[in-house]
Amino acid sequence: MLQKKLIQNLNNILFKRNYYIFILIISSFFFTFYYGFIGIFPIDSFLIYDAGYKLLNGYHPFRDYWSITGPILDYIQFVFFKLFGINWFSYVLHAAVLNLFITLIFFYFFIQLGIKTGYSFLYSISASILAYPSVGTPFMDHHAVIFSLASGIFLFLAFLKDKPILWFLVPVFLFASFLSKQIPSAYLLLLFFSFILIFWIFFKTKNYKFWVYLISGSILSLFIFLLFILINKIPLNSFFIQYIFYPLEIGKD
Repeated sequence: MLQKKLIQNLNNILFKRNYYIFILIISSFFFTFYYGFIGIFPIDSFLIYDAGYKLLNGYHPFRDYWSITGPILDYIQFVFFKLFGINWFSYVLHAAVLNLFITLIFFYFFIQLGIKTGYSFLYSISASILAYPSVGTPFMDHHAVIFSLASGIFLFLAFLKDKPILWFLVPVFLFASFLSKQIPSAYLLLLFFSFILIFWIFFKTKNYKFWVYLISGSILSLFIFLLFILINKIPLNSFFIQYIFYPLEIGKD
């Protein structure tokens, strides 16, 4: 009898969560598409659109055209154009998918913290309204912040749960954030590393295992990046000049 009740309660919880997830999916797509089709910012709205189109025509960032924005957006948009055609729908869909991604990450985060499902849903649906709909179309600042938030959430949960997959995902998403825009990931790298050192010294003195997963995630991210550089024959010095050194000079004097 008790076992039957437990199974029934578990089924009810899973049904509620799946129902909430379905609503979050609808909300994430609806608000992004609604605002993505309202209007445009003359330069910003077309920046990634143009980059995705250039990739379709065989032009690559840093190699064929000057770029100080994150290349990861260009390549993601290239995939969306390839799958759904060169149109505004596939452009806004890119932003909607990222909006859904961060919304579900928040929902997962709140559930893991032990917050009631109803409240977790309420906070997450608020994120779906505020995250990407504020711009409506793919933009490097939003991608960078979303990936950084994901990395920060995984780090917090890694401290809390100490699961290998969480440690592994921290550098992966921080690197994705860096390839979206140089900041805030460059600053967060120092902050996260400080927190990890404090965690290791004061709470995990004899445990070295989490370093393995952190380093594995970092190596995989770097390997994929270098593979992307080699396959597309992008000179590494061009990447450093355009993406690292040139932005440091902007506004310097």
